[in-house]
Formats: sequence, structure tokens, C-alpha cells
Amino acid sequence: MHRVELRGGLNTVWLIDGRVHRPAGPWSSRVHALLRHVSDAGFTGAPVPYGFDPEGREVLSFVPGEVGHHFPVSEEAVVSAARLLRRYHDATLGFEPGDGWQCPAIEPVEVLCHGDFAQYNLAFDGDTAVGLIDFDWARPGPRWYDVAYGVYRFAPLYPEIGLDQQLRGAALFCDAYGASPATRRGVADNLASYLIWMAELVERDPRFVTQRAEEHNLMYREHAARLPDLHRTLCTD
Repeated sequence: MHRVELRGGLNTVWLIDGRVHRPAGPWSSRVHALLRHVSDAGFTGAPVPYGFDPEGREVLSFVPGEVGHHFPVSEEAVVSAARLLRRYHDATLGFEPGDGWQCPAIEPVEVLCHGDFAQYNLAFDGDTAVGLIDFDWARPGPRWYDVAYGVYRFAPLYPEIGLDQQLRGAALFCDAYGASPATRRGVADNLASYLIWMAELVERDPRFVTQRAEEHNLMYREHAARLPDLHRTLCTD
């Protein structure tokens, strides 16, 4: 048996004989149904589920590529990530979400959101995003929910980045996704509250030990308070 340890943000994951074994949650069966649906719809950028091992861990196919822990923000990274997200969202259409997700649905439900769309959950070939992993936070919701976090991470909307670069990156991500006027308004209207929710999640969820120690919650709160006004850039209708 060939066994390699892979570290995740919250979990220790094992690659055993070419397949990923990772801790399961009460939501994992719903996630597996979603992954089967998008695979059947022709989306090849997500893991294929193979059930659960004798230790109760979920078993998934390995998505090849370099996970973007170094946060590539080249134009190719931004564009390819946004296009990958669009293909994933479109592949979820027709899936009956049901109940049992880790987080409740957000109305209006348009797609099955990934729920944590950032470089650390994407696989890259160079600067090209080719795969999407870790669907634990998947939930039914509007397209803007994933697009907003993608804009935040890929523009990126960090105070130390120049304002012009932030706005260009936000527009580039939305353009590459093909975001509708409603999705763009959703991003501009809701991104600050999304980041506050992230801060509160880090503060209250006992699993986020490292993130609390590294003060991710304070970072999200600071970034939420210092976001640029995206309405003029994104909302032109």
C-alpha cells in the first residue's frame, strides 16, 4: 500500500494507492451526490467519489495539479479560476439539493455553491486553474456567493494592494465568469457581510484553532471595513 500524508486547512488527508481518503462529516453523502451529478454533466475539474473506507473516511479521486497555497494572482490565474467556477456552477444545474449540508441554503438558490472558492482549494497547472477540491462547505445558493469570495481572493481585495489593481481584478474576475448584472450587484452588496460571517465562523467554530491563532478573524474584519466600493466598477446597468 502506497500512503502519503496531505495536509489541509482543517483536516489531515491521506493519498492511498492513488485515491484521497479524508475525514467525512454528516454532509458528505450529499456532497458525493453533488460530485456524481457534476461529473455526469461533464465537469472534469472536481473529485469523483468512491464512497467511504472501513475507517469511515470519504474516498475520492485525486485531482492533479499544484494547490495554490502561494495565491497566484496573474491574469491567467484570475481568468482561468473564474471560468472554472462558471463551468462548475453550470454543471450543478438540475441537481436537487435536498437537506443535510453543513450550512443552510441562501436564497435565491441558483446553483450549488462550492462555499470556499479560493486558491487553497484549487489545483493549478502553472497559473491555470484546472481543478476544484474540498466541497465540505458546499451549499445551495446564488451565484454571487462564490463569485464574491473569488473576487476577494483573486483581485485580490486586500488593503495593501493598490485600489486600481483591486478594481481591475474584480472586474476581470466577473467578466471572465460571465457574471450577470444581478450577480455583480450581489457581489458588490454582500461581500463585506460575507467577510464578517467568515470572521464570526473562525471565532465560534472550535475546528479553526490555527486560524484563530493566526488572527484570520481580525484580518477578515479589517478587510471588510476597508473594501473598495465595487458598485461603480461592477454595476453598470
